[in-house]
Amino acid sequence: MRAALITQPRTLELQEVPAPTPGPGQVRVRVGATGVCGTDVHLFDGHFHARLPLIPGHEIAGVIDQVGAGVRELEEGQLVALDPVIACGQCWACRRGQRQHCLRFEALGVTQAGGFAQYVLAPAANAYPVRHLSVAEAAFAEPLGCVAWGILRLRPEPGSNALLFGAGPIGLLLMQALLVSGVTEVTVVDPVAERLALAKSLGASHTVQTGPSMAQALRDLEPHGFDIVAEATGIPSVVEDMPRYAAVGGKLLIFGVAPEEATVRISPYDIFQRDLSLIGSFSLNATIPLALNWLESGRIRVEPLISHRMPLEELHKALEYKEHPGMGNALKVLITPEG
Repeated sequence: MRAALITQPRTLELQEVPAPTPGPGQVRVRVGATGVCGTDVHLFDGHFHARLPLIPGHEIAGVIDQVGAGVRELEEGQLVALDPVIACGQCWACRRGQRQHCLRFEALGVTQAGGFAQYVLAPAANAYPVRHLSVAEAAFAEPLGCVAWGILRLRPEPGSNALLFGAGPIGLLLMQALLVSGVTEVTVVDPVAERLALAKSLGASHTVQTGPSMAQALRDLEPHGFDIVAEATGIPSVVEDMPRYAAVGGKLLIFGVAPEEATVRISPYDIFQRDLSLIGSFSLNATIPLALNWLESGRIRVEPLISHRMPLEELHKALEYKEHPGMGNALKVLITPEG
């Protein structure tokens, strides 16, 4: 089968490799679409404890074409979305219900062969049947599963309002998830006018472009601050500014992936005196079913987020788009191995 491998940092090769065969409790999936994520760029750089050579790609959807011994409830021909997190189910973290922090953590496309290939193996327990969605839409189950975990961590209160920094693909998913989870109004901030227009079309109440007048515009919208301030940028300076826009009793959600070495300065007295809550959200935690419910119900729309569908041969270009979002007006790029 054809597969894209990171053979060493910053080196990507398209190779012919043996097609995998499912063992007991596994399924083989013929990949239909795999989303390109910032994590793929980190792995391409050799970060995130990358074990090279590696077939990356963890936002995977496709059709089961072989099932291993002992697999029940799944059959050949089913469209499925894959949860990439492979947890042992027995360690301290797994027993606490924190499978994404498994002490023996493995993940498709991160530590094991992933979806930038014609076929991928997965535990049957990680394959979720999909109804009434295209394979491209189903590929959003994983990033939306991450968003769903963020929402479960955040627990938005009905009728609250939110300020969201970042209108990239993950930010636009988070914006929609806030709106279907009880938040009444979401204000979105981003430097790119076209992304703000898309945010507006997907339900943003207000949009504000970054620049010298941004702070005043946000104060004019909510003089006492926002109930929720979230970021999907990974930019430390954005995180550092979040408390200034929060209302008393507000919640701050750090959702973007900042550089590991980055630090920010936040006043502990401010957090204490204003009853603020600071919340992190890492990966996904058995939240693919919730993500699929949102997608299958039509409550969260993903087709408008897809800017490119590219073959395996163009994965290198797709990674460049992810590194430099301005290139090619890229938003969400999907790799479709069969063209």
